[in-house]
Amino acid sequence: MQSVAVRGRITWDAPTVSPRAESHDHAEFDRLFEEYSSPIFNYVLRMVGDADRAADITQDTFIKAYRKLDTITEAASTRSWLYRIATNTAIDDMRRRKMVTPMGDDSPIYANRPDQRPGPEAQVMAATLDERVQRALLTLRPNHRQCLLLSDLDDMSAHQIGDVMGLSYAAVRTLLCRARGEMRRALAAEGFVR
Repeated sequence: MQSVAVRGRITWDAPTVSPRAESHDHAEFDRLFEEYSSPIFNYVLRMVGDADRAADITQDTFIKAYRKLDTITEAASTRSWLYRIATNTAIDDMRRRKMVTPMGDDSPIYANRPDQRPGPEAQVMAATLDERVQRALLTLRPNHRQCLLLSDLDDMSAHQIGDVMGLSYAAVRTLLCRARGEMRRALAAEGFVR
C-alpha cells in the first residue's frame, strides 16, 4: 500500500490487497480521496498542530476508510463518516503521544500560506496573525477544538458535528458555545482585543 505525503500534499495509489478488498470500487474511493483529502488534512493539521503528524494521520484515515468502504450505506453520510475516522485517528495519536501542551516552540506553522495582499509587510503580519491564532487554538481542550474546527473551518452544521462527534444537537450547541468562549479567552491571552 502506498500513500505519499509531499509537503502537505497527500497522494494515493490504490493498494494491492486481498480479493475481498479488491471488490471495492476503486474509482469511487479515488473520487472520495480527491474530494476529501485536503479538507481532512487541514482539519487534522489544526487538531494536532504538526504537518508531518497530520499527513500521517490523514494517510491512516484513508487507509481505514478504504478498508471499510463497503460499510457506507448512504452517500450523504460519507463526509461525516470520514471526519469521524479522522477525529478518532487524531485523538488516538494524541493519546499515544500524551499530548498535554501541544505547541512548545514558537515556530510559525502557517508562515508559508499564500497571501493575496501586496507587499512583504502584509505577509509578515498575516504569518504572525496565523501563528497567534494557531497557538490559541492549540490551547483549547481537544473536544472544544474539534467542535470549533468542524463548525468554523469545515462549515458543518450542528447536526453534522453531532454525527461526527457522537453528540446530540443540543450538546453540540452547548459545546460550541463553550468552545467559542474558550477561544475568545485564548485569543485575548495572545493579545487580541475586542
